Amino acid sequence: MLRLSALAAVLMCAAACHDEDIAPPDGPSSAWGLGPALPRPALEPGVALLGQQIVVAGGFDTGVTEGLDVTAEIDAFDSLVHTWGRLPDAPVRWTAINLATLGETLYLLGGLDAQSAAHGEAFELDASTQRWVAIAAMAAGDERGAAGVVTTPGHIYLVGGIAGGAPLATCLEYDITTNTWSHLPDLPAPRAHPAVMWTTDGILILAGGFESADASVPRGDVWALAPAGSASRVWQPRTAMVAPADPDLRGGCAYGVVFGELVCAGGGDAGSAKTAVAGYDPYLDVWTPHEAMPVARAGTQGTPAGGRLFVPGGSASAALEPTDTLYVYSPLDTMH
Repeated sequence: MLRLSALAAVLMCAAACHDEDIAPPDGPSSAWGLGPALPRPALEPGVALLGQQIVVAGGFDTGVTEGLDVTAEIDAFDSLVHTWGRLPDAPVRWTAINLATLGETLYLLGGLDAQSAAHGEAFELDASTQRWVAIAAMAAGDERGAAGVVTTPGHIYLVGGIAGGAPLATCLEYDITTNTWSHLPDLPAPRAHPAVMWTTDGILILAGGFESADASVPRGDVWALAPAGSASRVWQPRTAMVAPADPDLRGGCAYGVVFGELVCAGGGDAGSAKTAVAGYDPYLDVWTPHEAMPVARAGTQGTPAGGRLFVPGGSASAALEPTDTLYVYSPLDTMH
C-alpha cells in the first residue's frame, strides 16, 4: 500500500489540480463532472495518458446510420489547460485499439479493423520527430484488439482480447528494451474488454470482461496473477465484482487506478450500457460501490490523471451511436 506520507502528497496534488472548467452535471455534490466535448464522436477508441494529455485514438466516429466509419484521428485533451488538440494521425484505421504510454512515448499495439479482423502490427510515436515508427509486430496467431492494457517500467501487457471473432485467454508482454513479445500464463477463461491493473507488489489483476465477442456473455469474476519468479504463477480467484448488483456482470468498463483502487465505470452487459461505478482494493480484496455515472456509457476506455478518471466518448446504449462527451470522475471533488 501507499505509505501515509505518499498518500497525503497524492491527495494534496489532486486537490490542487481541481478544474473549474469541469462542471458537475448532477448538482454541487456530484463526483462526476462534464469536461469540454471531444472534437469528434468516438466509439471503441484507444485511450491512454501521455504526460498530462488524455489521448483518444481511432475508433468509430460515426454511427450505424452513417456507416460506422473508422477514423485514424488521434485527439488529445490537456488536463491542465483544459483544451483539445491533435496528435499525428495513426498509421492505421482501427477500433478497440490497445493503446499504452511509457515515458514520453505513445504505443499502438494491435486492434480491430472495420471488418473486426484482428491486427498485430505495432507502432510507437517518436516524441522528438512526432512520427509513427513501426516496431516488432505480434507473432502470427497473437493478433488482437480489445485487450486489457497495463504497463510497468519497460513493459506493456495485453491481457485477453478479441481475434477471429472470439475472446482470447492468452496474455502478451512487450519488452521495450529488446523490442520482443512473449507470453504470460493464460487466463482461466477467455476475456474481451476486461479491466486490469498492476499492484505495487507486482500482482496483475483482471476484473470482468466478456466471454463472447458480441458482449452477450458478461462476467464479473476477478483474477490475480502472482509476480514473475513466484513458485506457482497461475491465476488465482479474487472477490467478484459487486457494484451495486451482486453479482455485477459487465465488460468494457472505462477503468483506471485512482488512489490505489481499480475504478470500473460504466461498461455493458447483454444488450445495454451501464451507469454503475465500483472500486476494487487489491490489498483488502474488497469492492466498494461508488457514485454512478450521470449517464450510461459503454464502448469506450478510460484513463486516470491527477486523482481523476477520464471517460471520453462511448455510447449511451448498445445501438453503436458514438458520443463526444468527456465525463470526469473526481472522488475528492464532491464540492465544486
